[in-house]
Amino acid sequence: MATNQQRKQHQRYHLLQTAQRLFMRDGFKATKVSAIAAAAGVSQVTLYKYFDSKLSLGHQVVLAMVNDGYAASRADAVDPQLSYQELVQKMITMSTQITDNLHPDFYRFIVQDMRGQLGTDETMQAYQAQKRNFWSVVIRRGREAGMISPELTDDALMLYLDMFIQYVSSDAGQKIVAGNEHDPHFQALTRQIDHLFFYGFIGVPPTDTKEGLPHE
Repeated sequence: MATNQQRKQHQRYHLLQTAQRLFMRDGFKATKVSAIAAAAGVSQVTLYKYFDSKLSLGHQVVLAMVNDGYAASRADAVDPQLSYQELVQKMITMSTQITDNLHPDFYRFIVQDMRGQLGTDETMQAYQAQKRNFWSVVIRRGREAGMISPELTDDALMLYLDMFIQYVSSDAGQKIVAGNEHDPHFQALTRQIDHLFFYGFIGVPPTDTKEGLPHE
């Protein structure tokens, strides 16, 4: 039988999942607390027992997305049943699935939260705390598979990762990626960015194909 603490944890997680679904579908600004409570099957009073404001709820949703995303990706990264090529493709697919269901307004909220512009840098701290360990595993597996040049150091690859994230999260990057929430170009562009990031980071297997000539 579940304890009272376990029931509270389950309820909190259910509220986070419900809020994430609505934020991703409708955006952060347009989603009302009353709509989240109704979709979760609870009263607003109950919701406010767990989160004292919509902003706090939004922050906790983003924090959970970071932690849950790392947990899922880490499980894939250490899965011996996945080849390195399959691991990379699965990471791209996971990122694309999120992008395809992500409202531009909520994307902007995520970036603001990551940048510490909403009153706390907790999300960035969580991201940074897990970043090095996770990507070190990905890099190691890439080297073992012969898909990352030995001339590229771990520090150089981590710098590439940071530069990429910092630009996409910058004001200039935001104007390009999510400048117009009604523009369907948002999903297409972010998919292309995902592709450029992963294959720029990972590289491709070497071949004997010469430039301008078909592979024999």
